[in-house]
Amino acid sequence: MDQLATIKKKVLVFIPEFPVLTETFIERELAEISRRGKIDLQILSLAKGSGEVSSELEGKIFYKRLGIFTLLSSLSLFFTHCKNISKALSMLHICELPLFSKYYFLIKGMGYAQLFRSFKPDFVIAHFMSDASTVAAEAAMILGIPFAISAHAKDVTVKPHCIKGKIEKAAFVLVCNRRALEYCVYSVHHNFSHKILLKYHGLNLTSFGRTQGNGEIPLILNIARLEEKKGQKFLIEAAKNMKDAGLKFKIVIIGPGSLYEELEKMISDMGLVGYVEIVGGGMGLPFSEICKYYLRADVFAFSGVNTQEGDADGIANVLLEAAASHIPIVATDSGSTTEFLEDGKSAIIVQQKNSAVLAEAIIKLLNDRVYANKLAEEAYKRVATDFDINVTAAAIEDLIVKEIYQ
Repeated sequence: MDQLATIKKKVLVFIPEFPVLTETFIERELAEISRRGKIDLQILSLAKGSGEVSSELEGKIFYKRLGIFTLLSSLSLFFTHCKNISKALSMLHICELPLFSKYYFLIKGMGYAQLFRSFKPDFVIAHFMSDASTVAAEAAMILGIPFAISAHAKDVTVKPHCIKGKIEKAAFVLVCNRRALEYCVYSVHHNFSHKILLKYHGLNLTSFGRTQGNGEIPLILNIARLEEKKGQKFLIEAAKNMKDAGLKFKIVIIGPGSLYEELEKMISDMGLVGYVEIVGGGMGLPFSEICKYYLRADVFAFSGVNTQEGDADGIANVLLEAAASHIPIVATDSGSTTEFLEDGKSAIIVQQKNSAVLAEAIIKLLNDRVYANKLAEEAYKRVATDFDINVTAAAIEDLIVKEIYQ
């Protein structure tokens, strides 16, 4: 055992797109696990995203899609891995998929099993409770390799794929907020609920400085994708209330998304040009550039909403980053915000989709700096206690190592 332990075990992480500009928490977590050095981490992705990559992951990311030659060659697995293919098919039976879908995912899983073999993994982790992770789970089962799922928010609560089967067959399932945890637990028999583990994504606190504010004209920062569940239209409406009240301020919104033109028109129509700016032309900014805004922000405004289809944030990563930067936070009660922040103690929590109360809360923090700083210090204490990446990444690493060597 001691001799085997000196040889790093190989862990293959499967992610549909990587690195994604708005999913820095995944890149950050993988970089820290790689840096710790207990396992040989490799990342397989279908598409290259526009996010930044840490030096710890250089040379560890591979972009490959299933080709026809690999798919055809995988048919040999019917002869070499027949029993495992039967087990993989049993997971799809649990999911109660239509007959065509079952064999579609089985054949695709065989193709990716052939692709995974070239990495010689001892363990597979697939991100998101999506159809892509179903394929990855099938591939791992066909190869006889244990696998885990890292689930997040919408992929669990709105569009999960084969959630019951994957939880039952996985070594464990990681979720990063209680809302998703409860949904996963509800989806399976209680005999399997012990596999579902709450593990927060962490931050390297030393990467964040303390905000210095923006000087004479206060800066209110909002970082989020320009999509419905991020609720920026309510923040823009709040800006109109603040302007009408005679306040001097600047709201900066940073993020990519489909609502860019709609929000720009809203800013113009409301006469808020000069008061509200969407930085990055609707394409967002790399994290290294976003950090410069964290250092200047007087207030961080999170305007998220729960959509009609049930989509909502978990614990939004930007809330952790704002807290790590000692920025006073105003946030709506959407998603899992209150799992991290407490109203009146570490932030002002307001009713979602209510522009008037959002404006009032921002004004309160701008006018009462003593109170604002008190909230910011409490939020920092919380993020430092429960979201330190040195602790969170070590916990995930230990789970993987334990599973490989059991």
